[in-house]
Amino acid sequence: MKKKILAFLLVFLCFTSPSTALAQTCTTKTEVLKAIRTNLIQRDSNFSLEATNAAMNEIGQNTNLFNLVIAYDSSKSFKDGDYLKFSISQWGYNSTSYSENGKNVNNVLDFTINYSTTAAQEKAVNAKIKSVITNLNLENASDYKKVKAIHNYIIKRANYDRTLSKSSAYDLLIDKSAVCQGYALAAYRLFSAAGIECRIISGKGDGSPHAWNIVKVNDLWYNIDLTWDDPIVSDGTSTLTYDYFLKSEKDFTGHTRDSEYRTQKFKTKYPISKSSYSTTRK
Repeated sequence: MKKKILAFLLVFLCFTSPSTALAQTCTTKTEVLKAIRTNLIQRDSNFSLEATNAAMNEIGQNTNLFNLVIAYDSSKSFKDGDYLKFSISQWGYNSTSYSENGKNVNNVLDFTINYSTTAAQEKAVNAKIKSVITNLNLENASDYKKVKAIHNYIIKRANYDRTLSKSSAYDLLIDKSAVCQGYALAAYRLFSAAGIECRIISGKGDGSPHAWNIVKVNDLWYNIDLTWDDPIVSDGTSTLTYDYFLKSEKDFTGHTRDSEYRTQKFKTKYPISKSSYSTTRK
């Protein structure tokens, strides 16, 4: 099961002669990251912002700016964090420094971003998420019932995209077909909207690029792969299974995480339960 591989443009740092200052200047690292994040959530493909030299020094010249931006995950929006990370197909920016009145050194950051969805498509996704959560009537459901209901909803209404060209939550929720990344993104949004803590994990599935989720149920973290629970059978139809539903590492065979999800820091923050969830427990 393949996922769309993220491709990132190289970051170019150039320092040239004076440039026209922008109307608003970010003076801290936090302001810079929030300004970038706002443009990304709006799906702006080309945008610029100005930052003081102090703000850029706070960020650090050799710091991966993309990682800093997507590390911010609002518990109120669910449109950033992992969702934003896996919705961006290309990222690049130029940084131009200039002196203002011969004293203060500021920087203009010019961004060029490609996304897997448009602003209009994200609006449709947001409306669909709201509708699905309302119709599933999950307000008083247990964590287990929430995860199972969303798992079943996605699998019953979507099919794996055998053209390998559809990879977004929009493709999965609206067009009802996507590769594993689309399954993971749609699940992330629905789980989050239902109050379930979750992450998107990328890596290899049986040796091929793949994506899945981890979810927190009753204070324990579990692996869950909706794509592999929606297999295509010999007659070309899909079927609902629970072979990769709320599994421990031992029972989650065929999956190898990318290195960033195998660090001790990540494992400590998101420790997977030593036992798979018993479906006899509700």
